[in-house]
Amino acid sequence: QILLYFSLPKLRDHLLNQVARRLIQKLRKERQNSWLLSISTECQQKIYALNLNSPEKVFIARCVEYRIQEMKYKITELDREVEQLPRAIRELFYRFYSIDISTGSLKIPVGMEDWAKKRFWSLERVEKQQIVAIKNKFTGEHSLFNRLRSDRPVEAKSAIAWEELEEKKKCLFCNPEKQTPADVFGRIKGKYCITGSNIAKYDAFHSLIIFNEHNPLVIKREWVEDYLRTGERWFEEVSKLAKMKKKLQKFFIWNCLWRSGASIIHGHIQLTASKMRYGKLELLEKVAADYKREFNTDYIEDLYRVHESLGLTKENKSERILFYLTPIKEKEIFVISEARRSDKMADTIYKLLRAYLNIGVQSFNLAVFQLGDYHIIRLVDRGSLEDRNSDIGAMELYAASVIASDPFKLAQGISI
Repeated sequence: QILLYFSLPKLRDHLLNQVARRLIQKLRKERQNSWLLSISTECQQKIYALNLNSPEKVFIARCVEYRIQEMKYKITELDREVEQLPRAIRELFYRFYSIDISTGSLKIPVGMEDWAKKRFWSLERVEKQQIVAIKNKFTGEHSLFNRLRSDRPVEAKSAIAWEELEEKKKCLFCNPEKQTPADVFGRIKGKYCITGSNIAKYDAFHSLIIFNEHNPLVIKREWVEDYLRTGERWFEEVSKLAKMKKKLQKFFIWNCLWRSGASIIHGHIQLTASKMRYGKLELLEKVAADYKREFNTDYIEDLYRVHESLGLTKENKSERILFYLTPIKEKEIFVISEARRSDKMADTIYKLLRAYLNIGVQSFNLAVFQLGDYHIIRLVDRGSLEDRNSDIGAMELYAASVIASDPFKLAQGISI
């Protein structure tokens, strides 16, 4: 069990949930709701009273502590966290954000009580649900947080054969020079990748970096650096071809596996070089420019200050990492870099992806683009590969993003 705990994250998480759920249910029966207030002490007492050998005790202790941390939801205390900030930074927070914390109430019928307890741990969690709404006043980004969303039943699931990620027999990208088109200026070869032109383009300059490694969840630092360096070389070739005085807008896109929108399993990054600034990026540029005019300070720097004051930042080399208060979807990370080229950010991107995989992320979207003097990286989790239901619905498309994950917990869970 100890070996599995350290070596197989997916199995580890499954065991943690199963074992911890049973132990915590026992504690709840004995202490009702007071177990939440002294869980660590109670867990230790109960665990060491069990007739188990030491390795089993260590394992179960980890299980329980992991599950308790999973249940804590600090975003619901955001208003109290903000009120404890120094006045200047508190005012800066409210310059950026409006927040509302409310309770959604319902009544569980008697016939559903056992099911609700098993699914959500307690009736109280279901009948009184805390909803946290956070809106960025400048960008309009709006997120609605409810921890219970991650525990809701999902009937549309498909069993995944993990061997699929290694299946190369029918893969076009495993033989890119023969089975993918080339750009008119030819291909650019990296040490661990090669370019190919996208056969169904959504911009005039739209190509691919096709990895030598088939499985997109197998990632190494030197590979990531090579992918990005090859992308920079592609942008240079496109700029020569375009012969434009106006600078082309470069955009990196990494859609990993089908939940993220990838149509092919084999690892690849998409590249676009656009004459026109993409709408959402142009909006962010306008927000930054308007902010500078109104407040005579930098939007990105102040955005970072707000997150830093709440413990929602980390740093790695020339990158500053924000665990974003208004994520577009689960576990979004927003990175600010002063690097001039994307390949100089490879170490941070690699470490974030590795950390993502370590906390159980199976599919993600990553984007890299320029904003003034900065490079911006945005990274978001797209959910379990087993889920057939989409993580994005009408709310996300037309209103606000519905979020289950907690940025504060994400900040604790990501090690750089």
